[in-house]
Amino acid sequence: MPSTVPTIRTEPRLAGALAAALSAFALGLRRNLVNWPVLMGRCLFYLVVMTIISALWDAVAAQHLPGTMAALLPPGGLTLYAGATEWITLSVASIHLRLEDDIRFGALEPQLLRPKPYLLQKIAEALGDTAARLVGIAAAALLALALSGRIAPPPIAFVYVAVLGVLGAAIGVLLLTLVGLCAFWLRRVLPPYLIMQKAMFIFGGLFAPIGYYPPWLYHAALATPFAANLFLAGNQAIAPSAASFGAGLLLQFAWIAVLSCLIALVWRAALRKILREGL
Repeated sequence: MPSTVPTIRTEPRLAGALAAALSAFALGLRRNLVNWPVLMGRCLFYLVVMTIISALWDAVAAQHLPGTMAALLPPGGLTLYAGATEWITLSVASIHLRLEDDIRFGALEPQLLRPKPYLLQKIAEALGDTAARLVGIAAAALLALALSGRIAPPPIAFVYVAVLGVLGAAIGVLLLTLVGLCAFWLRRVLPPYLIMQKAMFIFGGLFAPIGYYPPWLYHAALATPFAANLFLAGNQAIAPSAASFGAGLLLQFAWIAVLSCLIALVWRAALRKILREGL
């Protein structure tokens, strides 16, 4: 009687990795929905921050200072801009702290023995966290804008801001992933995080559009991922344009590709360090 050898079907590695990433994304999304009081607190914090920023920029605009950019902006333009950039900033999950904890406290090595890609799962989970926060804070922002009586931008501006804001938040997750991977060498990620945070303030234009910087500083800022993280979405809130939206999309996708490759290179270097020296 001829013997039959059972055929073992193995799932392709890429399909398995994508399935694991999708599950991690759903986990991050559900976690924020279950912990809705925390999400509501984040929304409340956003409203408090925007109340302060709005009062500050309204007071500045009321002075009608000559030679400033105030005359070039629509009424309440800086508040709309800051509302978009703060929406992105407060939505990005703190993946750098999770990576630091796993690396410092020895939780990483068991994860590396599993067939599922550790870093891809962590990034996907952080993207799920970020997605839930984006939706929650956006709802709070739109409600605040409706109740404030301020002049709202054209409806198409909301579409532009939403698309570029989601991609900008994804860039923010990738930037913080690079910060978290520094824990392999520095153990503590606070120093690189503070450096990156200040770079976001200046080159990302967190509180003021980089388009009003001196030309040399504007072009320098635009050449960094921080502008793609914050400025591109915020600028659509005050100067919506199909042309700048398309250019912004291309720039954001380019930075997502560059940062993803850089993360892969740093991750490989970190794994070599583990094999050579241990954690």
